[in-house]
Amino acid sequence: MRSDPAGLGRGPLTRWLPVFLDAPAEPREARPIEVGPIEVGAGVTAGRFLLRATFSVRRVSVPAMLLAIVWQVGESAVPVVMGLAVDRALATGNAGQLVLWLSVLSALYVALTVAARLSNRLTGYAVQLLQHRLRSTLSTAVLHPVGGAARTPDGGVVSVMTNDIARLSNAVILVIIPVSRITAIGFIAASLLATHWLLGLMVLLGAPAAVWLMGVFSEQLSHDTREYQGLVAATVGQATDLVAGYRVIKGVRAEAEATRRYRRASQETLVGAGRNAGLLGRFLVGAGVVSGTFVAAVMGLAGWFAVDGQLSIGGLITAVGLTQALLPQIQAIASLSIPNLVGAHASSARVLEVLRDNATSTAGPDDAAPREVAARPALDVVVPNVSGPGVTVRVEPGELVGVRADDRTAARVVEALLDPWSKGETGAGVEVRLDGIAARELSSVEYRSHVTVAPHRTALFSGTLRDNVAGAAAPPQRVDAAVRAAACDDFASDLDTTVGEGGNRLSGGQRQRVALARALASDAPVLVLHDPTTAVDSVTEHAIAGRLRGLRAGRSTLLVTSAPALLGACDRVVELPDVLVPARTAP
Repeated sequence: MRSDPAGLGRGPLTRWLPVFLDAPAEPREARPIEVGPIEVGAGVTAGRFLLRATFSVRRVSVPAMLLAIVWQVGESAVPVVMGLAVDRALATGNAGQLVLWLSVLSALYVALTVAARLSNRLTGYAVQLLQHRLRSTLSTAVLHPVGGAARTPDGGVVSVMTNDIARLSNAVILVIIPVSRITAIGFIAASLLATHWLLGLMVLLGAPAAVWLMGVFSEQLSHDTREYQGLVAATVGQATDLVAGYRVIKGVRAEAEATRRYRRASQETLVGAGRNAGLLGRFLVGAGVVSGTFVAAVMGLAGWFAVDGQLSIGGLITAVGLTQALLPQIQAIASLSIPNLVGAHASSARVLEVLRDNATSTAGPDDAAPREVAARPALDVVVPNVSGPGVTVRVEPGELVGVRADDRTAARVVEALLDPWSKGETGAGVEVRLDGIAARELSSVEYRSHVTVAPHRTALFSGTLRDNVAGAAAPPQRVDAAVRAAACDDFASDLDTTVGEGGNRLSGGQRQRVALARALASDAPVLVLHDPTTAVDSVTEHAIAGRLRGLRAGRSTLLVTSAPALLGACDRVVELPDVLVPARTAP
């Protein structure tokens, strides 16, 4: 049997037919949503952000909406065509009219079927596209906050990035399906108005009232849904933090306490889920009663007109068919569209909160005039001292300078280098300068283009060794040199070897060496390394010390460590006292 070239699982008679609107072989580059005023956050509500996100994919959603209108109106037009066929063909016995109306009915079915398939396909594409854009926007805001503040996102971001983004993206369906259903309701009302004016008037007035009443029923559901989604996000965040810090929890023997806290959070979320499901069930029951009562009233009135002789047989068929078509339209709005809007609005508020949190900057003015900083600047780190003048650590271009200090002092210095704009954090009180210019007066882009800081904490990503070492613009030669300088030769002969989730396939020393290779591969003009070899053996540490100088020749390197082998490879070593000024707290 011949294979399916497109991989779509089609049969032998259809596999060679062309496939329209198929996904491209390579994913397209997503254009993040321009958040604009969301950065300051004051005037943008969750509803406005929801509208902005929804209409950001109108290039796809508008054609899908037009096709959906053809689909829904076409389905509603079926009883109209059948009623005309009965009155003009069957009742009169005219064969020509019968063929004509059967042809019209067949063409109508073909049109609405094609429109339905294309509309569903475009709707799915619009949802996926919006998800991708929202995740790109949220990832940029979390990983690259305004001002470059080095904040670590909490575990709740995982829930926002998955559950809330999915619910918010489903809001694009509100531009497509509900609009088409409302248009279909208008068509049904106009058709009933042509059949009997009172039936049409009843639908024109009653349908909006029914939808409004169902919207009133959904207010409590909307409020509770946002609260429930907050509980879910908190539980997911706690689980994420628990897994990430499991070794620490195990080390201090706090497993029982961590389990108790997670169980309590999980129970609160379970109670919230039950309450939310109950509210949703009561809403659906109330909406069903409202829509069912309304449709039954319209159908009963049409039957009365037929008995009274005000409607013909074809008119009765049309009225009954249109009334039956009216019921699923109203029920779909009640059971699908309104809950979808409720969930999307709550998720929009949560996404907006994350964007606002990461748009609050403590960094220097990114819109300030650029300052003159040399391509290879001199680095000065001024550390205050309570017993005398502060200690200045200066790294001239091309120098390898070591700093020996106690753990607390070293952490403050590295924190200040990582985020020189911080206030009230660990690095407060330590001043960083580039070519005599205070780092807090530079934009984050300008500062980070010159200074790269590799903190002591090792963090690897799922993927291969190459993924973890190579940067976006790192050439293969530099990557290979960085891997060798970090003494990764013994386990990194194949850079396409996977490291597992968080590097769990590597030992602690191997993970630390991969992180060091990543920092070296950046080829930063100024590189700051904090205790890069605490998890490796002494032989490997001496190998790294011997190779570090050659790789960083012509570049400035500040090495904050107490390892004798690394300090022995430095041009000079600065001793920092342990009587530093205590860290300030932000007012």
